[in-house]
Amino acid sequence: MITIFLNNFIAVSYLSGQTNDAHKYQVRDGVTTALEMEGGVGFIRQWVEFKRGNSIVNYGGTVPHGFLRAMAMDTNQKIARKMESQIEKNGFNLEGLDKVFAKDMSRANYQSQTQKEEIRTQGMMQDYLNAGALGIGVPVGYYPGATAGEIFRVYQFAAKQDVPIYTHTRGFGMPGLQEAMADAATSGASVHLVHANSMSLGEIETTLSMVSDAQKNGLDITTEVYPYTAASTSLESVLFDEGWKETLNISYEDLQWEATGERLNSETFYKYRETGGTIIIHMMKPDWIKKGVSHPITMIASDGMPYAPGAHPRTAGTFSRVLGKYVRKERVMDLMTALKKMTIMPAQRLEQIAPAMRNKGRLQVGADADITIFNPRTIIDKADFKGLKYSKGVEYVLVNGVFVVKNGKNVKDIFPGRPILGKYRK
Repeated sequence: MITIFLNNFIAVSYLSGQTNDAHKYQVRDGVTTALEMEGGVGFIRQWVEFKRGNSIVNYGGTVPHGFLRAMAMDTNQKIARKMESQIEKNGFNLEGLDKVFAKDMSRANYQSQTQKEEIRTQGMMQDYLNAGALGIGVPVGYYPGATAGEIFRVYQFAAKQDVPIYTHTRGFGMPGLQEAMADAATSGASVHLVHANSMSLGEIETTLSMVSDAQKNGLDITTEVYPYTAASTSLESVLFDEGWKETLNISYEDLQWEATGERLNSETFYKYRETGGTIIIHMMKPDWIKKGVSHPITMIASDGMPYAPGAHPRTAGTFSRVLGKYVRKERVMDLMTALKKMTIMPAQRLEQIAPAMRNKGRLQVGADADITIFNPRTIIDKADFKGLKYSKGVEYVLVNGVFVVKNGKNVKDIFPGRPILGKYRK
């Protein structure tokens, strides 16, 4: 499957389930291709080569707009040169660099860009497209300092280059989603709205109706959902600035600290926010998810997290959960509809930018041998909010014709994954 993930599940994975530790769980969920689309990949040319010959699944990513706009700020030029020098000297080794970015460059999240900085950012985005990026990741919800005009000009750039935007929209609810759809409609850009369930909250039906009507009117706007009632992100992010409780309509006890599984209170919230780390946000209702996964226009995506023992279960169980819970048990859609949402729909979403995707997401002569064989009577997710566990019911998975799961077990020391690259790769 492609995760935007039997013939081949395509997992469009956001927030980076992009290590082999994560891939071990993903292939047991049927995934054959895992793509980092929302946030993008820093130093993508070096990252592609770093993973070449050392990835269990196929891999790829977008231009990391949020990262690049911070790198382009005049005040961050010294740090940017230091990071680039270290990567050039040591190869793709981000140890320590991510902390430099988080601490010294995060103030860019609250700053707007000058015209010179926007031009510098666009030059960097073009370099990333030339390195094989699969469009532009624009998680503007994490950098509120970006003006409406700045983001619109990113859409104009994407339209000119004929590449899609994948966006975690501004804030929560309809205003941010409407901004993205308006920018797409007026610029002519192609846009994919990530995880409509958590971005829309109680207004998911409105989001899905708007996307559906946009498609009927010829606009290239798509979206997806993941099948869990909790979201997850970094507690130190701007999403938890003052006013988060009112915005999300939740309180401290609805937040779960990934490292220990504990629910937070007013004291531990500020303690952990200072140190930084992953938080699980229990903020959605089961009915919203049911409506989202079953709607005709939605794809299924994992929003996979970086590997950790207590990571969000969507890292390990997204596709098995849809097939086991929403197809077999609750019957909100039939099996072939669910498979379509995991395979051919995400493949077709990517064909515009990635020629290789024309051979993914389908079983036919000439297509790539990315194949998942599962038992529809037993498949189900086993991961929960206490920790990651392998899904049940996925018996065989091949990536480019090579078994990575056999007789329901991971095959060790096999790395057949290949890069999925954009059409501008030079």
